[in-house]
Amino acid sequence: MLHRILKPFQKAIRDKAKQTEFSSDLKMTLSFIESGCLPAFLNDKMVFIFKLGLNDIESLKQTDRIIFEFECIKRLEFPSVRMNFELEDKSNRIYRFDYFFNIESDEDMELLGKLEAQHYFDLIFFDSKINYTKRIEITKEDKEKIKAVLDEAKS
Repeated sequence: MLHRILKPFQKAIRDKAKQTEFSSDLKMTLSFIESGCLPAFLNDKMVFIFKLGLNDIESLKQTDRIIFEFECIKRLEFPSVRMNFELEDKSNRIYRFDYFFNIESDEDMELLGKLEAQHYFDLIFFDSKINYTKRIEITKEDKEKIKAVLDEAKS
């Protein structure tokens, strides 16, 4: 019952995300990536853009199995916070994506802080245009994990 009530709102959210315009810098960056994951701050929210082929995007549209995790990596050559995504498509194929936030970058650490403050983030599936979006809830437990990794990165 609740699902039927929320369905029009979910469609409105997806449609709004599809209308999102990328900046020219973001478009240029995405043009250099064959496939992968890129965080961005759009419409006052952190989002993650997954650049994939259209067939992969179609396959992932039906999934609700999306896991994201964080790990602080304190290496001298590149201290970072790794955000790992694992998505399973309708045929149980696993897609793995990583993004490394540079601990020494104020901008990257600010992005992680903004992510911690949000209640959700959007995944935007992109090939040459936005094909699909999915909203992911950030639970209280997720917020605690983000805070812990930020605290570890700052120490």
